[in-house]
Amino acid sequence: MTQNQRKADRYLQQIRNADKEINEMILQIDYLRYKASGAGAIRYDKDRVMTSPEDMMCEAVTEAVALERQLSSRHKELLKMREHAENVISIWSNNKGAFIDSYYLSRRSMIDTAKYLGCSDRNAYFIKLKALEAFAKHL
Repeated sequence: MTQNQRKADRYLQQIRNADKEINEMILQIDYLRYKASGAGAIRYDKDRVMTSPEDMMCEAVTEAVALERQLSSRHKELLKMREHAENVISIWSNNKGAFIDSYYLSRRSMIDTAKYLGCSDRNAYFIKLKALEAFAKHL
């Protein structure tokens, strides 16, 4: 891969991985909300040791609010990046744009992307390199 292709790949991988990060953050926020609600079971398998009281609800709510702020800013950042990528590939009328849409934006595997494009796996890798080179010109 050339330097330009690596640059484009890093940019597009951020978009591809951001969806997973956002889903993980949502799950973490849901867990913290559950924790803050005070729900949970009494554990009888632990030793009965005296501990200092903690305000679990306050800590969980504080952490959930901080995560929600991060989630909001990350989501806005992702939307800008996706919009930029979609604007770039909308100009193209060939397999390069279809590849970027399928592999990076729709998060399909390389094999599924090759099937989507109607080509072999090996040819899909050549299309990937050409698409990355073309995309790098717009960064």
